[in-house]
Amino acid sequence: MDAETLQRTFDEAVQAHGQGRLDEAEAGFRAVLTVLPHEGEALFGLGLTLMGLRRFTEAVAPLQGGAAQPGAEPVRFLCLAQALYMTGAFAQAAETFAAMEAEDGFHDGARLTWARSAAYAALDGADADNALALYGRIAGPVAEDLDTVAREGFSALVAFERLDAARKLGRWLEARTPGDAVQAHELRVLTDPEIDRAPPAYVEALFDAFAERFDHQLVENLEYQAPAILAEMVGVAERRFKHMLDLGCGTGLAGPPFRAAVARLTGVDLSTAMLAKAAERGGYDALVHAEAVAFLRETTERFDLIVAADVFSYLGDLGDILAASAEALSDDGLLAFSVEQGQTGWRLLPSARYAHGDDYVRAAGAGAGLEVIQHLQTPLRRQADAAIPGGLYVLRKTRP
Repeated sequence: MDAETLQRTFDEAVQAHGQGRLDEAEAGFRAVLTVLPHEGEALFGLGLTLMGLRRFTEAVAPLQGGAAQPGAEPVRFLCLAQALYMTGAFAQAAETFAAMEAEDGFHDGARLTWARSAAYAALDGADADNALALYGRIAGPVAEDLDTVAREGFSALVAFERLDAARKLGRWLEARTPGDAVQAHELRVLTDPEIDRAPPAYVEALFDAFAERFDHQLVENLEYQAPAILAEMVGVAERRFKHMLDLGCGTGLAGPPFRAAVARLTGVDLSTAMLAKAAERGGYDALVHAEAVAFLRETTERFDLIVAADVFSYLGDLGDILAASAEALSDDGLLAFSVEQGQTGWRLLPSARYAHGDDYVRAAGAGAGLEVIQHLQTPLRRQADAAIPGGLYVLRKTRP
């Protein structure tokens, strides 16, 4: 590749990045770096592109390379610090931010992320009070509410499996809000792995609080696609259903991929705030506020399709919900659902969700008179900087 071609490739990569065509930008920057592996602008461009693609761990090395160039601008170090923060390397992030404090371009957002990085790193040796005091000293007059810093820090520390540090923040939060059902359960999860299901009060409170930002977080940030994939597995392009139940319908994300294939669509959820969002989205013939198993046991309706996307991850033992689903299905009806795929059996995760092995799903389904007719292993969503392995299933009712 001659100099003119290199420059054109670099310029096109920069343009692609600016226009949001990140896959093209990545390919262009990598092509330049194949010829000039230490070219600072291309390293920085690749790092920024990988950040945009939410591949934060991959972004660290090129951002480090870009920042190591003689005369590198402060913005390169700030972007590196942000990438380190997003990978859970809080101590390194704090050090990098601190070194840039006196430089031009050190804005309030950088200061706040520095303060959080330092506080979360300090929890390895300090208690929560001292770690949060450090946050306050660094953040100064732009400091955020400490409950927010602690709550989001708890989630981040759990995601990066720094569980001792997470427990410290969890206990601090529980002392501040002793009646908080969400915090109480998520802290209990870190000490009692035998809990076999998330309490309904926890699920309701969690999703009532989450409803406003649910779609943005799950679809745009976590790359959640389970409903659309389940629709393909069920065969909505070729098949029609009389009555579908969207179990744990949430904001109604499963409605659009299935609606054209069903004559009647009913949604059930434990969260009134999520049901309100589903009503705004539209497409449902009925929306019901109820706990899933209770609804399935009490309804006189029979469904030829039940879909439960991201519902079984809040249950360890699936026996009750599979049996109740089978009872509510018409003969030869289908049950389509997602799980976080584990190795074997079921296991409570630090995230307060459950993983289920394929062996367990098949055995539990058979016990309820349900036969697995399709199984797809695929990333379910993103957590921290990793894809969560998922299992998508379609089961058919095999006995009356």
